[in-house]
Amino acid sequence: IGKVDNRGVDISIDYNKAFSKDLILSLRGSFTYAHNEVVEMDEPAYKWDYLSKVGHPINSINCLIAEGLFQDEEEIASSPEQTFDEKLQPGDLKYADLNNDGRIDSNDQCVIGHTDPRFIYAVNLHLSYKWFDLTVVGTGRAGYQVPFTNAWFWNGWGDNNYSKFVKKNFGGDYPRIAYNKVNNNFQQSAYWLRDGGFFKIQNVELGFDAPIPAGSRTGIKGLRIFLRGANLLTISRIK
Repeated sequence: IGKVDNRGVDISIDYNKAFSKDLILSLRGSFTYAHNEVVEMDEPAYKWDYLSKVGHPINSINCLIAEGLFQDEEEIASSPEQTFDEKLQPGDLKYADLNNDGRIDSNDQCVIGHTDPRFIYAVNLHLSYKWFDLTVVGTGRAGYQVPFTNAWFWNGWGDNNYSKFVKKNFGGDYPRIAYNKVNNNFQQSAYWLRDGGFFKIQNVELGFDAPIPAGSRTGIKGLRIFLRGANLLTISRIK
């Protein structure tokens, strides 16, 4: 129950040029901007305004603000109580106390980012020369976040089950590894958010349309030989 305001822009540009009767270039680019915002929503009367989704995207992410890792026992003792585990240790994640009540819980979650891209763009190039042609399609997304919350990223406990991501980041940015799961470190927080933007060469095709002589008795009306590749290159901060 509520109201959502949606708005956006779609733009496409086409460019075609024949350099000669044999050499022809076709280029198309497209761009989409999409934005939505919750205007009204049937939600509790929150004591703190930052808990409300009104004024934010409908696909927004509510999470804790991570301030890094605890360095020692003194820092843990002098920080607000974090209620997700009975005891904290150095190497555990430290969160911000947004309402200044001395406790870190669900009341300290705020809207940080959203999971749908705001920008979607693409470019399509087609070049033909006599019987040869080349097609390249590139697509991209930008303006959104990806939560690293599936089993590939959240497996820093137990034994013999660590992903390559955990092994690569352990001892640096990754929270401490323990035999039992440390619930404190695997809460929905900004620590696990990454920029989801990317650009990829989605499809490339190089083709040859073999000419069939007029009056040929083979019954073949056309023959095409091509080499095609998919997802040949992706540029992204997420590897």
